Amino acid sequence: MEIVILASLLSLYCDFTDAECLVISPARLVVKYGDPASAKCTSDTPVEMGWEATQGGAGLTDKEVKFLNWRVDSVTDWNNKPTCHTEGGLCQKQLNITVYKLPDRVSFSYRKYPDPMVEGDQYLLQCLIQNIAPIGRLRVTFYKVNTTGEQTELDTQQKSKNKTKTLENGTYTLDFTPSRDDDGAQLWCSAMLDLGPEGPQPPPVMESERLNINVHYKPQIIMSPGCFSMSIPEGDTLSLNCSANGNPAPSYDWLLPQSAPAPNTMEERSVVTITNMVKSHSGNYTCNARNPLGNSIWTVNVEVTVDYLPIIAGLAAAAVVILLVISCFIYSSYYKHTRMGHYQLKDRLPRRHKNKHVVHYNGMDQSFM
Repeated sequence: MEIVILASLLSLYCDFTDAECLVISPARLVVKYGDPASAKCTSDTPVEMGWEATQGGAGLTDKEVKFLNWRVDSVTDWNNKPTCHTEGGLCQKQLNITVYKLPDRVSFSYRKYPDPMVEGDQYLLQCLIQNIAPIGRLRVTFYKVNTTGEQTELDTQQKSKNKTKTLENGTYTLDFTPSRDDDGAQLWCSAMLDLGPEGPQPPPVMESERLNINVHYKPQIIMSPGCFSMSIPEGDTLSLNCSANGNPAPSYDWLLPQSAPAPNTMEERSVVTITNMVKSHSGNYTCNARNPLGNSIWTVNVEVTVDYLPIIAGLAAAAVVILLVISCFIYSSYYKHTRMGHYQLKDRLPRRHKNKHVVHYNGMDQSFM
């Protein structure tokens, strides 16, 4: 009984005083599954020592030595715990070994793929990691890159509490709510196996394929929705543009004033054009852009203005012409009356002479007895 207690105390003492017991180098070993591995057990003083392991184990040496190597050509045991010990197990040291394997495949998907997403709805993104070890050292990151090339890290997850050393499949999920700005973006996930400074540097990363997402959303008129007003001179051409962003592409309905004529042109029905506007065409012009997800309405109040200056100028010119005609008529009448009145022939004859009268008529002298 006393011997057993003494051996246990000695073993604990050796664990805390490596300088006086066994030392293993490297202190921590990270090895890829199937690769060779080796470690060295050293003692300050010559002792009989051996390695206890499911792979690469070695019995006690025949003679006292200061070191003993452990070596495996191909590590295939996930739970191998190589332990260096002295005779009777009075002093022992376990090798800190991590066996890892990169995943066979990293895949990314979401529910209802490849159907389009709908703006505002929530979707469960899923990243599946197949045959990975140790899964507790795996970090999974979800990414998004938009159409302009801007990359965003959506979330990073790690199952650090999972101490399983053997192969496992890991499923990582993330709730994602798309917006219209995500239309045409790409989603994917990456798996990084971070094994610390003793592991491969930089840590190995595997990515899933990238999925292009198609986001459906209701129309939004490029001009801010609401009621606006504008004026246009009479006789000009009215052109209103109601272009809207929407997926699927929106269709357009126009509501015009009752007195307005049928539009002359409609380009995909987003543009309405009316020529030769008149005062009666004034009123509200309303556009309704719609698709299966909703609609957007834009109204503009159009006021057709009349320029009265040319009319006034025309009336003034006509008045001047009329006055001139009247003036000419009055002047002409007055002139005839004052300058071409009635004349008495006797008033125009010369005075009589005793013997004869001489009348000058048309340049000829006429004598009367």
